[in-house]
This record gives sequence, structure tokens and C-alpha cells, in this order.
Amino acid sequence: MSPLCDPPLLSRRQASRAYRLIDAFFQPHPHLDGLYESIEEAIGEAIGWLDGLEIHDGQASIGLEVSTSNGDWRTIRQPMPLLCPLPAMVG
Repeated sequence: MSPLCDPPLLSRRQASRAYRLIDAFFQPHPHLDGLYESIEEAIGEAIGWLDGLEIHDGQASIGLEVSTSNGDWRTIRQPMPLLCPLPAMVG
């Protein structure tokens, strides 16, 4: 197979990305500590968890991290309250 037929390196990195929710202390969120395949999935899970709960300020501050190619985590959303829900998805 020709090297021109190989998928670009960037695509391989993106395919292995994972997302996780963090709390106000930049630690994995104690109630939402799973790995997510997309930003939308992670934020949707957080909104679902927050919906209908009487939340304390610390619990409502939710951030988001993405995995890096070397196995570290990079913060892409600082912990802060989720003020508005995502629009309902039609499917």
C-alpha cells in the first residue's frame, strides 16, 4: 500500500480522543466520572445529571478535559456553572 493511501496522522489522533468532566477543583467529577466520545455527549450527561437536582455551587461548576496523544489531559472548558441547556436534538 502506498503511503499516500494511509490516513493522515491527525485523523488517528482525533479518533483516540476521549473527554471527561471535571469539578470545581479540576479533578475528575465525582458523579460524572466516565469517559465520553464527544463534547456534546459529555455536556449532555452533565445537563441530565443537573436537571431536577438541588445543586450546591461547587457541584454546579463543571469543566471539560480532552485526552492528549501522550496520555495527559488538557482542560478545554474551565469549571463553571452550566447556565443553559443544549437545544433538544431531533432524531
